[in-house]
Amino acid sequence: MSQRLMGRAALVLLAAMLAVLSIPGAAAAHNLADSYVYLDIFDSSIEGEIHYPVPDLNEVLGLDIPNDPDGAAEWAEANPDLIQDYSADHIAMSDLNGTEWPIAFSTFEGLEVFDGAYLLVGFEVDREFAGVPRQFVVTYDGILHAKPERAALLAIATDFGSGTFNNEADTLLRYTASTTTQTVDLGDTSFWSGITAVIALGVDHIRIGTDHILFILALVLPSVLIFGRAAGWQPSPSFGASLWRVLKIVTMFTVAHTITLTLGGLGIIELPPALVETVIAFSIILAALHNLRPVLVNQEWLIAFGFGLVHGFGFAGLLSDLGLTQSRRVASLLGFNLGIEIGQAVIIVLIFPALFLARRTRAFLPSMQAGSVLLIAIASVWAVERAFGVSLGTDWIMDRASVWPRQLVPVALAYLLAAAAYRGDRHHNRLLPLSSRMDTPTPALADAET
Repeated sequence: MSQRLMGRAALVLLAAMLAVLSIPGAAAAHNLADSYVYLDIFDSSIEGEIHYPVPDLNEVLGLDIPNDPDGAAEWAEANPDLIQDYSADHIAMSDLNGTEWPIAFSTFEGLEVFDGAYLLVGFEVDREFAGVPRQFVVTYDGILHAKPERAALLAIATDFGSGTFNNEADTLLRYTASTTTQTVDLGDTSFWSGITAVIALGVDHIRIGTDHILFILALVLPSVLIFGRAAGWQPSPSFGASLWRVLKIVTMFTVAHTITLTLGGLGIIELPPALVETVIAFSIILAALHNLRPVLVNQEWLIAFGFGLVHGFGFAGLLSDLGLTQSRRVASLLGFNLGIEIGQAVIIVLIFPALFLARRTRAFLPSMQAGSVLLIAIASVWAVERAFGVSLGTDWIMDRASVWPRQLVPVALAYLLAAAAYRGDRHHNRLLPLSSRMDTPTPALADAET
């Protein structure tokens, strides 16, 4: 493939991404005029959260809970009985025959919204079901009993049977002061709806999994270069040679994380989440260090396989939170893994053309090295946070960076810079010479550059 065609393709992709960037992002799901009840429906249990607007909670209870997420959570943890007793008085669940289900309250968290904060109170139905009924009754009048002008919304956050995962915006029921008891109807179960949703969950896990994205990025950055002991990094001689290296990296990463995703997802091997997440951070550091001082010369696929085993346990952690039975878990593993592969493929398709276009420019190698140093810095902070259970503020940054379509901003910028650098160096006859080494055993992929 010629550099001219690559340049045109890069500009087309850039225009498409800029068009996407003009689409406004989704508005925040919460506003302080409403409270919320979220339910997670598992095969044999029900869990949930009540989201109280802090200003309303203060007014109703005559309290002074800080109107910020951290402060609200800390206050509730210091005064758990008060909030739990209030919640127990204002929510009830039962079957259609009127048999009430006991509710146990547990965790507290804070949630930031545009003009204040919510206090999140976690709970679970304190009984095990042979199978959670698809219809049941929920009574809720928190805040409403004292402020009848307010409303409360009930949403199903997780339900395999209807293919619902991580839902925050689509509500099922609306409670008012005059309608505080309503029947939740989950509808008929659909195995295929669940599997389709699990595939989408895998894609989304890659989209918001910044650490996984940065690991892939660290491995793919040098895929358009060839390292020689004497000459150092040089531009890859062809599109086919670069593509072959990317395919090896992605394939080995896929094989590795599939092995451990299966072992972890089926409960055969379980590792502490903090350990897994810490090692994932170290995997980014080592992959980025390899870009600065290669050890496994032109064999990044070995790094992908080795640390892909650890990333697989990270993927498995999400499935374990879905409360699936063993029969559903096997099928979900396949669907979730497929979603991960689709997500990875999208990342490669987005970034690889820009890397290939820029590889012969004088700015590419310094940029790759600077980017690798930045990756090391970010992952080092993550490693400290995860190893010692502290927060240094990276979650706040990464949560905002992972909002769609904001993620495409650095990608669009990379295309713009790659195209500008290539055109400038070509105009001044400063493009770097290609490496004489062909790093591919497949003649069909050695598509010589023109």
